[in-house]
Amino acid sequence: MQTETLSIRISKAEIIALRKRARQERISQGKLVRRALQAYAATSESKAKTIQSGYDRIKHLAGIYSGRSKDLSTNPRHFEGFGE
Repeated sequence: MQTETLSIRISKAEIIALRKRARQERISQGKLVRRALQAYAATSESKAKTIQSGYDRIKHLAGIYSGRSKDLSTNPRHFEGFGE
């Protein structure tokens, strides 16, 4: 596995928490951060799959009303008073 180095700035409270957790789990701080990033990516991907557009939520309703004009823009009656 090819790796790259990433430098970040974190608060004192965050570094203290990172060091404490890494010590508790007996792993390096880097490994702990990598695990956290992997867990975040996994949950973000699953959330992205469940997000629906407005169309996706109502597409089952499309075309269920019959007997109405298909295109209101072609019916002159719908233009009465338009632009006055």
